[in-house]
Amino acid sequence: MSYQAIYRKWRPIVFEDVIGQSHITETLKNELVNNKVAHAYLFCGTRGTGKTSTAKIFSRAVNCETPEPNGNPCNKCTSCIGTQSGTIIDIIEIDAASNNGVDDIRKLRDEIAYTPANVKYKVYIIDEVHMLSTGAFNALLKTLEEPPRHVIFILATTEPHKIPATIQSRCQRFDFRRISNHHISGRLAEIARTEEIKISLDAIKLIAVLSDGSMRDALSILDLCSGITGEITKEYVEKLTGITGSEIVFKTSKALISGDISQAIAYTNDAIKTGREITFFAEELLGFFRELLICKICLTASEILDKSKEDLEYLTELSKKATEEMIVHSIKTFSDTLAVCKWATNPRIILETAIVKICKPELDSTNEAFAARIKNLESAIVLGNLPVKTKDEPTDAVAIDNKKAKDKPKAKDDWALTVEAIRTQDAASAPLLNDTECVIQDGCANIIFKEATLKDFACKNENLVKLLNNSLHGLAIKFATHTELDNKQNDKSQPIDELIAKKTYLDDQMTIY
Repeated sequence: MSYQAIYRKWRPIVFEDVIGQSHITETLKNELVNNKVAHAYLFCGTRGTGKTSTAKIFSRAVNCETPEPNGNPCNKCTSCIGTQSGTIIDIIEIDAASNNGVDDIRKLRDEIAYTPANVKYKVYIIDEVHMLSTGAFNALLKTLEEPPRHVIFILATTEPHKIPATIQSRCQRFDFRRISNHHISGRLAEIARTEEIKISLDAIKLIAVLSDGSMRDALSILDLCSGITGEITKEYVEKLTGITGSEIVFKTSKALISGDISQAIAYTNDAIKTGREITFFAEELLGFFRELLICKICLTASEILDKSKEDLEYLTELSKKATEEMIVHSIKTFSDTLAVCKWATNPRIILETAIVKICKPELDSTNEAFAARIKNLESAIVLGNLPVKTKDEPTDAVAIDNKKAKDKPKAKDDWALTVEAIRTQDAASAPLLNDTECVIQDGCANIIFKEATLKDFACKNENLVKLLNNSLHGLAIKFATHTELDNKQNDKSQPIDELIAKKTYLDDQMTIY
């Protein structure tokens, strides 16, 4: 006999085999036991949650010659065996995606008038019923309202909102839930034991997460991985399914939170080089920041997130290093990135740009980002904690200790000797001071560069600033160019004035929008 896929081999044959849908199966069993079967049912839910399987079990149960006392079919009588093998013609499965016209429904209306040949009920299972055209729904409406006594309709759909209310009102509606990772893991472990498939617990948990609440998807992934000769590990599942390892997702997210652009892009490059899909990697990062947000704001994160104890502790610890605003901004940025990546010719550039925006929110020109920054500034004004420049930002002035600087004499007149002294201590940084001038004015050492680029590099060089401070005996140090010195304004606005001006501008913008 040819090989049969695991999801087909392990398709539920009784109601108890339908995992995670007890609220539906118990109701259907009670209807069967009490002989209160309705004429039409509507099964709604995402893919792989058991809609079609439940419909097939129900179709066997209503026609079973010797049903179980609890409502299950016996699966041994002629009717059950014929239904399972497909030899009984009175159980009709229709794919509405390919039979969605008015003529198809008219043909169905003509056929239902005939009584079943071998069983009690003629059961029509219409899958993906939302694909029917408007005309087809209208043609089905009267038949669905008053069908013959020997006919039962079971409509299955993944998009119930597309079904007209007039159709829904004539059916008993059951909503199938996403299957929890816990239930999927238990079912996978049971099947693996029976099929003698060696698989680690971590691999089972990963498959459950990847299935996204779909038992069929989980069984398909298990079937895909079962070809390995040894034990199926978590790393093997990651490699075979083409997802990014959790470790690199953790590292990338940590770099984003710390604002390390180069490291975050480097980890992204590592993920892409291993053959990972760019959009899928972005989805993983989005999911990770969603988990961070839940750990940040929810006391019951362990109940919401199906994570191991170690992963949950790591998420909780990492969430403490990020603000809620930063996490929300990251989630929105990645969401926008995924929407754009679907149509982008080079999605990698889109993802890398998103990383830069997350690490440098001041580069994000959206109204939401601008409003968030102004909100932070307003909070700083109220609390008196005005923001200070970070180490990565170019600094035009490095204040050392103004009070001490006033008491110190001016620096050495021979600037060249000072540069040479610094060269002996830091040969790599000293060339930045070539062709510079030092002017002592008002207790401040103004180091003048010919080019703005050299000035910016010097500002970022912490060791050079430290050496200059020691050489200039505590004078306040300012880096500038000749152009900046010429254009310097005497009445510069105070920081608090700048903040108020920005707030006024934001208020104007909010009024416009």
